[in-house]
Amino acid sequence: MSAWPSTRQRQGGAALLIAVALLGLLAIATLARALSSPAGTDSELATERALARARDALAAYGALGNVAGNHDNSPGALPCPDLDNDGVSDFNCNGHIGRLPWRTLGMGPVLDGAGECLWYARSARFSNNIQTSERGSSADKPALNPATPGGIVEVSAAGAGQPVAAVLIAPGSALPGQSRSGGFGESGCREGGIEQFVEGATVAGTVYTHTGGEHAIALRAQDDFNDRVLTLTTSRLFASAGARVLGDISLASDGTPPYAWWINNQWCAHVCTSGTQGVVALADGSRVARALSLLPACAGVCTGS
Repeated sequence: MSAWPSTRQRQGGAALLIAVALLGLLAIATLARALSSPAGTDSELATERALARARDALAAYGALGNVAGNHDNSPGALPCPDLDNDGVSDFNCNGHIGRLPWRTLGMGPVLDGAGECLWYARSARFSNNIQTSERGSSADKPALNPATPGGIVEVSAAGAGQPVAAVLIAPGSALPGQSRSGGFGESGCREGGIEQFVEGATVAGTVYTHTGGEHAIALRAQDDFNDRVLTLTTSRLFASAGARVLGDISLASDGTPPYAWWINNQWCAHVCTSGTQGVVALADGSRVARALSLLPACAGVCTGS
């Protein structure tokens, strides 16, 4: 019998050496990537994912107008925040900032990279506790459609910017002077007043705060400010709500949805026709379109179509 390994044995040994070498290179590359990654990257990614999930859930909720999906509420209407830390939207609320009502949105607890629950503020005019039957009757109960302006001002390093429909806030770790409970409430979120979680910032000599729910402060982390925000623009919200409206048009026997929100929220002024398509024009100039066999009689021809 030959003392030399067979060709198959030599090939197997070579393959093993190659595999070991590749694993070694992979380990070195992984270690190098980990050493070169900025501190806190994993935490920041977790925060970004949490904010994005919550915004998608809000936009989906707004498409229906309420969680039940019936036609009593207006497309684009958003839920009240959770004001008592149980994960549920407080429907008859007066305030427009609180914790994210994750149970109402059909989610689990949504935590940022510091393990804290998200906070959420909505524009008062987008409230789903304004009855559809009262929409368009006064300044504080406006018609809700793609032309309705947001009431929360986005703030950058340059100062006040565009108004948005809602904002999600990741509070991050407690800063000096903030005190949060070591335990968790019924919702799985730490207890404490809003000032123990979110902060304000001074931009160009003007003080902006998150605690009133009137601003969405998008700044880099500072010694006295570490909130992270993601806004829900009116166009993003009505991209979902507009798709729902076009779906209801497609189901209507004469192309006109037989619901109070269609008239009270003046939707026909925001639906136009382009050939056989129904189109909803959004505030940022984008459009939502759907092929329809019947179109609303009141809809005009789209500009530029």
